[in-house]
Amino acid sequence: MPDMTELIRVAQLSDTHFLAPGDTFEGGFGYDTSAAFEAVLADVESGEALDLVAVTGDVADHGRAEQYRVAAAAFSRLPAPVNVCPGNHDQHAVFGAGMGRPSIGTSRVLELGDWCFLFVDSNAGVLRVDETGLTHDPEDYEERLHRNGALGAREAARVRSMHDTSSAEHVFIWLHHPPDPQAPLSHDADYAEEWRAVMPDLPKVRGFGGGHTHVPDEHTFEGVPVFVAPAFKNNFDLEAATLLPPGYRRYEFEPEGTVRSETHLVGEDTWPRHPLGRSVMSLLRGEISYAEFDEIVARRNAAS
Repeated sequence: MPDMTELIRVAQLSDTHFLAPGDTFEGGFGYDTSAAFEAVLADVESGEALDLVAVTGDVADHGRAEQYRVAAAAFSRLPAPVNVCPGNHDQHAVFGAGMGRPSIGTSRVLELGDWCFLFVDSNAGVLRVDETGLTHDPEDYEERLHRNGALGAREAARVRSMHDTSSAEHVFIWLHHPPDPQAPLSHDADYAEEWRAVMPDLPKVRGFGGGHTHVPDEHTFEGVPVFVAPAFKNNFDLEAATLLPPGYRRYEFEPEGTVRSETHLVGEDTWPRHPLGRSVMSLLRGEISYAEFDEIVARRNAAS
């Protein structure tokens, strides 16, 4: 455990979207995520020693038990303690069981040195609570799958409580959906407003680390940095209109509260930066919906 004066080093993996043998990707397209993990693992092991690996959701592409077994076997090989929070592709009960391993944590709060890391469920606003108090996904999984974040009153209160209870001077929030992302397809105005309502009560927050967008990015929200990690499944460069290789992020947390982060992309030869078509770019820019994009693909397939 780092002391109060030591630099803390963390790697962030996100949107790993692991598959079990025989599975196909939701959406029909993705890299070999197990091969992407091997490339990321090699890069992680070649760098400086880590204090933690944070995994920010979409662990499994369909949230199935078999996919979590693949993910758990991979994460157990990482050279540092691992802590995981869920994404919109994960399913609530199956995620809890699948990531409940001795070598993998799902803690909501971790304190390292003078830093408090909060792991937030940015899908909590779509969950249902039954008459026994048990939390469930909505009956229609699509309601969770296609959301761009929903904090909810219960999770917002939990964030405030965790922030206030910790004696650490600095707080960093790990979550799947970054607030106010710059990728138009992944933006949800109501979700951003949920975070704007919470931020005045969180004076110790020094930044966010998220995923979800598949567009590696860094921006600010309410005066603090937001770091968006690349995915394993597929990544996009919206400015160059190309694919990107898979990757991850590295972080350094200084004792006085400074955060530094850099994106690491891996396997440039294996996953080249192919140009993206006009319809794909229209989808990523939020100019057309998923349904409209599917219609375009169906028409093209019928014509061919």
